[in-house]
Parts: sequence; structure tokens; C-alpha cells
Amino acid sequence: MYKIKNLNFSIQKRDILNDINLEIKTDTFLSIVGPNGCGKSTLIKSINRNLDIQSGTITLNDKNIEDFSDKELALKRSVLNQAFFFPYNFKAIEIVEMGLYAYELNTKEKKEILEYIVSKLNLEPLKDKNYSNLSGGEKQKIQFARVIVQLYASREKEKYLFLDEPTLNLDIFYQYKILDLTKELQKDLKIGVCAVLHDINQAYLYSDEIVMMKDGEIKYFGKTDDILTYENIYDVFKVESEFVYSKKLQRNILITTI
Repeated sequence: MYKIKNLNFSIQKRDILNDINLEIKTDTFLSIVGPNGCGKSTLIKSINRNLDIQSGTITLNDKNIEDFSDKELALKRSVLNQAFFFPYNFKAIEIVEMGLYAYELNTKEKKEILEYIVSKLNLEPLKDKNYSNLSGGEKQKIQFARVIVQLYASREKEKYLFLDEPTLNLDIFYQYKILDLTKELQKDLKIGVCAVLHDINQAYLYSDEIVMMKDGEIKYFGKTDDILTYENIYDVFKVESEFVYSKKLQRNILITTI
């Protein structure tokens, strides 16, 4: 389990994160939602050592994350950041294969894992293309495949997947494709998922737990049905909302408006 205690972060005396306390558990899909600039991405970056911890502690199974080597962390968690830049001339499939750098696998094992993930994500038309020539959405698909390969290959008992706006630049079909696969992996591999999501309806549909952030603080945290209420949505986002049952989809959907 990840435990974040009294985490603070500031830039030029401006508070970005203020006394964050949070637990991230295995076999749980946790979504972080909130307005732009509320500290969601900063929180993800802090948890994954992309930013130095200024105040507070972050532990994984009661061990400070600063005490893990990069390889040790790579075996336990995989991270999809919101932005990535890769200037070199590689095929898309070679980018995906980078997710396996921490593992000692033979050629046959690597091939089987890569073929499985490529098939799962419908990446066959992209895998042999030059990565630098792909569109923003196509690059997002390849980077998602890379972090999934990294996690799928791990034999650790506890594994975690961190996603910072994983549906960025994607068409609607692929947004749900990625979230479906993430949910499938969470259930099948018992992994802990922590995802920053822009769409609160998607957070409602996929999450077991919700964090609602505002002004660098956690305003609400708990089970999705308890936390994602129209009162809390208005408090955080200042929009009206309603849960409507769809006969065709046979489930509730969340509608928001101003």
C-alpha cells in the first residue's frame, strides 16, 4: 500500500499541495478529479519521484520511496505521465518494448508479451511506424502500451499503475478502450490504479474510490458513490449535475451543465 502523509509542495512561495493525506491500495481503481491547476498532476509526480518531496512522507509497504532504486520501483509500479518527448528515430514497437528494460527475459518471452498487448490495444497498424511520425493520439496509445507492458511483465505480488490523464488526445472509442483495459488489469492482476481523469463521468463509471481536489487540497475522498454527489460536484467544479439511468446502457450516467 502507498501511504502519503502530510505532503506539501510549493513553487516560489505558492502552495501547490497542502497537507495531502492519502492511501492507494491494490485491487482498487482510484481516480483523482478536480479543476485545472488544483494540484492533481503535481501529486502524481510527487508520488512517483518526478518531483522532490519538500515536506511530508510517501511510503510503499512502509518503506520510504526515496529508499527504492529506480529498478526496484520499475518492478512495482508503472507511470504514464501527461507529457512525453522522445527525439530519437525508433519504431513504435521499440518504444513499447522499453517497458521491459527492468526484466531479464528471453526473446520468446518478450515477443509473447508484446504480441499480447499489441493485440489487446489494436496497435497492429502502428507498431512498425516511426514513432516521431505518429499523431499525438497515436503516441499516447504507444506510451500507454509501454506502461502496460512494464506492469504486465512484473511478477511482484503488489503492483500499481499511475495514469496522468491517460485519455488525453484520444478519440472517444479509444478513451473507453484504454479505461476498459485498465479496469480489466485491475481486476485480473489485482493491481492498484491511480488515475488523474478529466472527465468526471468516466471517473464515476470506472472508479472504486474518488479523490476530489480543490486549491491544492483533498476536499473529499472515499468510495465513489459516497463522494461523487451533486453537492460535492458543485462545491468543487461549480457545475450542476444529475445521475440519470440509461435503459439502453443499463446503468447510471453522470450529466453536468452550467
